[in-house]
Amino acid sequence: MQMRPLKFFNSKLSLFTAILLGGMITFSIIPFQISLAPPPGNLMMADPTLHPENVTASLSNLILVTFSSGTGMRVPEPNKPIMEVSWVGGGNFKGTTNVSDFGTVWVESGSDGIHRTHGQGMIMDSKGEVATYTIQALGTMGPDGYFRNHGLVLFNASSGGVFSSLSKTIGIFADEVNQKGNAVTKIWELK
Repeated sequence: MQMRPLKFFNSKLSLFTAILLGGMITFSIIPFQISLAPPPGNLMMADPTLHPENVTASLSNLILVTFSSGTGMRVPEPNKPIMEVSWVGGGNFKGTTNVSDFGTVWVESGSDGIHRTHGQGMIMDSKGEVATYTIQALGTMGPDGYFRNHGLVLFNASSGGVFSSLSKTIGIFADEVNQKGNAVTKIWELK
């Protein structure tokens, strides 16, 4: 019978030790994180060695135009406004190379009417050379029933082939999807 109080005492002691240790860790990390933050007075101070006029961006050449059809849709998580959409299509890369286009995106419907899209895909030429890409976009449903996205494309391709320039390219895209799931997508190079 003497063992029960000892076990009870040990479990309370273990619990107290765990709480004490957790508190010590938490309170030792907070001052360290605060020490990394910039002083409040310097948050909006511009560095005079920087030249804002040199920071520019513009759209350059149209690099890819594709026409595609949806091949499948599903709701991956119950009770969440997310839809998974896959497609297959074809088009033209830089006006010289015919390509096939395959991909899957996840579209999250927001209560504000904005749909946030992210996913990945790949293009392939007739010789089997491949470039992959990831996308991030914002889209809305128009009054005409067409869904339109605008977003960013990051490519990855092997060196030396027809798609090799894509590995150092950031694309800006726009697309339009009709009620049947057919789409046209254009991608321009960001400069």
